[in-house]
Parts: sequence; C-alpha cells; structure tokens
Amino acid sequence: MTVVPDGVPPDLFSAGELRLLGEAGIALFAGRLVLDAQPPIDDAALAAVAERCAGPLPEALVALWRITFGGRLDYDLRGDIGGQDVAVSFSELFHPGSDGYHDLWGWIDHECALAEEHRSGWSGRLAHLPIGGFEYLERVYVDTATGPDHGAVDCWRQGLPPGWELQTGDRVGRLADDLRALFGRLVLEHDPWTLEDDAVEAGTDLRDAVDELAGRADPHARTAAEKLRRLVRATVLDWRGALEQGTLAKRRRLRRLALDRAAAADDVELLARLVELGCDPAEEVGNGMTPIDVALRGGATAAVRWLLDQGVPVENGLLAGAHAVDAGLARDLIDRGATVDACALSQALANQDVEVVRVLSRAVQPDDELARLVPRLRTLAVQAGQDPHRSAVLTELADRFDRNHRT
Repeated sequence: MTVVPDGVPPDLFSAGELRLLGEAGIALFAGRLVLDAQPPIDDAALAAVAERCAGPLPEALVALWRITFGGRLDYDLRGDIGGQDVAVSFSELFHPGSDGYHDLWGWIDHECALAEEHRSGWSGRLAHLPIGGFEYLERVYVDTATGPDHGAVDCWRQGLPPGWELQTGDRVGRLADDLRALFGRLVLEHDPWTLEDDAVEAGTDLRDAVDELAGRADPHARTAAEKLRRLVRATVLDWRGALEQGTLAKRRRLRRLALDRAAAADDVELLARLVELGCDPAEEVGNGMTPIDVALRGGATAAVRWLLDQGVPVENGLLAGAHAVDAGLARDLIDRGATVDACALSQALANQDVEVVRVLSRAVQPDDELARLVPRLRTLAVQAGQDPHRSAVLTELADRFDRNHRT
C-alpha cells in the first residue's frame, strides 16, 4: 500500500520511504501518524457511507479516508466537553471489519437505530457520522448536514459513576471546526522517547512503531524513521521550554499541564515559581480538578499544605483525596468547606487510617445514598477481622446508616 502524506511537505519522504511506511502500516494525515493504517477507501464504499448521511461527506473526511480508511491513533487530546476541560480518548478510526465493539457499519447502524427510536420524523440519514473513538465509552462524529456546521467535529462521552474524577452524566461538546483542525490538536504531553518502556502514556505505540521501522534492513528505513520521529516529537507539549521563555502563563494548555505536573510531583518549588509567573494555583487543570485536587489524589502532602497556605478553594478536596489524607488534614479540609457526602465517604473506605472514615462520617447526615454503602461497610468490617478497631468502626457506621435508613 502506498501511503500519501497529508499535512507534511510533499517532498519530505522519498518514494522508497513511502513504500516502507505503507508496509509498516503507517499513514500520515494533517501531520499526525495513523498506525495499523487500512487501505484507502474505494469509490463504492465512499458512496455507501454517503448514502447513510444527511448531506455530502466533508472534504477533510474524504481526504483522510483516501489516505487510510481507518486505523489507530496514539496522541493526547483535550476538549471542552460539558463545560469542563477533559481528556478525550480518540484512539480508533472506525473502519469495516475492525476488532472493536462495532466496526464502522455497526456504529452507523447503532446511531441510526437510536435516531429512529428517539427522534420523531427522522429522515433516515445521519447528520452526525461516527468516525472514531474509544470502545463504547467515547465517540467522535463529523457533521454531514448542509449548513454552517458542515464538517465540524463533536464528541460524545458516556457518563461515569459519581466520584470518578468529579464528573457524572453523558456529555457532548464541539472539538474542532473540521477534521484537519482536530488532528492538529492531537499532541503528546510526554516525549515518548524519554519514558520507561512500561510507561502507560500516549505516544508509546508511536515510539515503538517508529523504532521498529528504524530496525529494518532496508537502507531507506532509518531515514524514514528519523523523519517520523521528528514529526512525532514536534507534537510534544514543551511546557518547560515555555516556562524558561517566560511565556507559560499566557498559554492555557501548557500552563495547566505545568500546574498538574507540579502538584502531582509534590514539587512546591515549581508551584511557587509558576504562581510568581502569573499562574493561578486554583485554576482547573483538567476533568474539573484543580492543583490541590491533583495533589490530594496523589498524596502529595507538601504541595497540599503549600496550596492551602495560598487559600485555594477545597470544595472537591475530599472527593479527590479522602483515600490519601490523614485525619488531621481531613478535619482541616472540612473546616475549610470541603464537600463531604456518600461519594467522599466511599473514597475514604480505601484509606488505611480508619479514623479518616470516622471524621468524615461525623460530618454527614445519613441519607439514602449513605444507606447504599451499608453492604460494603459490613463486608469491609469482616475483611478487617485482624484489625478489631477498624472492624468495630466500620460495623458501627454500617449500623448507624442502616438504623437511620429504616427509621
């Protein structure tokens, strides 16, 4: 398969190098790598997809499919979804015969069935075509309807249980004005060539594919791989460089990434430097979480105490970190206005210090949500049999919630 690049200088790769990319299953669109790249779409399949859509297929989508009709992506993507800046999982480009929950045709049928069930007078053609996503949890769509939004890219996220990174409920949001713009937003938060081999971060599959290509015997392989490596590294977010240049505070994505990294690493010196440069220590850094939430979640106690000294809000602090705080910090957070509810108490049950559970339990009024914790509390009490104090506290709490629920 010959891979025709998109979004890179047309003479960057030689004919021999393009042949190697095709053999390795690597395609390029809008300057980003697609792995396990499928053969380009043919006219019959293109017409069949178009027949299911409300309007003409957007030019950028056709251009992508003329290069590769599906594959895998391995980049970081963030978007404003449901009023929050969240990580979006966009790891698969749907295609016929894929190994996912549905292939492209299956997802089209799925969307059509939903539209027919829930939309009165539906035309039978999709205004939003599912083109990729992550398993059944997140889907990315292109707008096919004629009008000002034609070609725009939207995302749907399935709702998550209460307490999962502070968000619940299905969410929908606009990601980009067109598919090329979306690919331009695919970046890497880490340089994959500086990560450990077993690191679970975006970009490691890109690294492995490029390194595998570099190891081939063909004389063009090494030069092709080096060009790909430069393209991949050009997408790495260099917040450290922006910090040294003094431009970090004005660049939202880099600023938030730096605050997140500093809080997670318990790096008080870096946090102080970021604040001196104009960064807000209470700014949301992602998924509704602020730096203190990140620090609490990871047990970064020095960062937590420093941020508390800055007077940052702590409303979500126990929702994020009840599993990692000590009893004294739990009391301090409650005194400062941290939310205590069934979700926070559920997080606290993973804390090794049962006194934290007791502290939070005294700050809540029993209700139906807390009553739902009773079976789990009794199970944990039995499992804590070798720790009589922990078992007694959990049993007492289960009895209290059960008694209040019954009355």
